[in-house]
Amino acid sequence: MALVEKPFRRRDMKNVHPFVYGHVIAAFLAGAITGTFFDLEAVMVFSSVLAASAVVSVLVCWRWPGFAAAGWKLWLIGILANPLFLAAVAFSADQYECLLGQRTGWNCMFSDLGPLVAGMCLLPPIGGLLWRWWKRRGAAA
Repeated sequence: MALVEKPFRRRDMKNVHPFVYGHVIAAFLAGAITGTFFDLEAVMVFSSVLAASAVVSVLVCWRWPGFAAAGWKLWLIGILANPLFLAAVAFSADQYECLLGQRTGWNCMFSDLGPLVAGMCLLPPIGGLLWRWWKRRGAAA
């Protein structure tokens, strides 16, 4: 029995698909850019929440349709599997009267956050697709 561990080799590491890098980093950057309009705490919270939601979305994309799937499938599943997007859609559905202008007042103060957050969740899968395309293009050359 050897007491010395075998040396670390790069080939022992599993490869991370470029879509994963692009999706999570794009989510982190989108949150950080959005947070800069407020303060440092908002930068930290927005970027970490968007990145964590992107990780959940990437795990679903890994299972189905797979990272080699068509871009439109990855984009669609990347959005629909994002828990932050689902929460924003549910919040918008709850506040539909305020969004349609049927109700006004203090209770409608934050009703615009649902569509804004849902819109922020549309961008990160595009970053993943762009990074996947860039890596494939470089490998083919």
